[in-house]
Amino acid sequence: YQESLVLLQNALEETKTKHRKGDTHDMLGRVTTALGDFDAAKEHYHQALQLKERDLGKKHRDIATTLNNIADLNYILGQTENVESLYRRALQINKRDQLNLEVCRSLNGLALLHNDNGEFTEAEEHLKRAITIHTKAERRDHPYLATVLTNLGILYTNLERYKEAAPLFERAEYIQNHELRSDHPDVAVRLHATAALLHATGKTTQSAKLAARAENIRSKQQAKADLY
Repeated sequence: YQESLVLLQNALEETKTKHRKGDTHDMLGRVTTALGDFDAAKEHYHQALQLKERDLGKKHRDIATTLNNIADLNYILGQTENVESLYRRALQINKRDQLNLEVCRSLNGLALLHNDNGEFTEAEEHLKRAITIHTKAERRDHPYLATVLTNLGILYTNLERYKEAAPLFERAEYIQNHELRSDHPDVAVRLHATAALLHATGKTTQSAKLAARAENIRSKQQAKADLY
């Protein structure tokens, strides 16, 4: 992350067009979020949004990426007052491009909000729609799909729909094994979720092992953000 930070800061100085500077600010926001510098991330996303809107207009699909980034960060920080409106604005921008990756990010974020509010049917619908879109867009091995699968597995575990949760975690594991490092924060999320399922179904020994692996990854990561 530190090496990425240096390269992106250099790129920011060399980039000429406003929307390209906005893209760089978006990337800087992601990196500073991963480093736990949330104030810097907020500022980068704010700059990204301003630059892109000036150069591209408020309805350009690149704006949706920044809106999702801001919404994800605010959700992580527990500042959820405007999160739903940000996700829905991103969805509105992409209404004519329903296979866009950012549509799935918006749906995943909305699902988390619905889940937090106890609106489990709505959360399930958003997550299943995101899975369908990923599949239609031939993103069957994309890490973002693994995130959605994990979140749906967590929802089913909490609803005691254990038989439906298990294959979702297995599919997410397959994707992550091929696409992510073994110490990626998203792997820790999936391991922790699978451990909860195993514990709920009486497999306490296996559960403890996975939970320990998840905590080992988290202890080595400065990042606190797991959402994409």
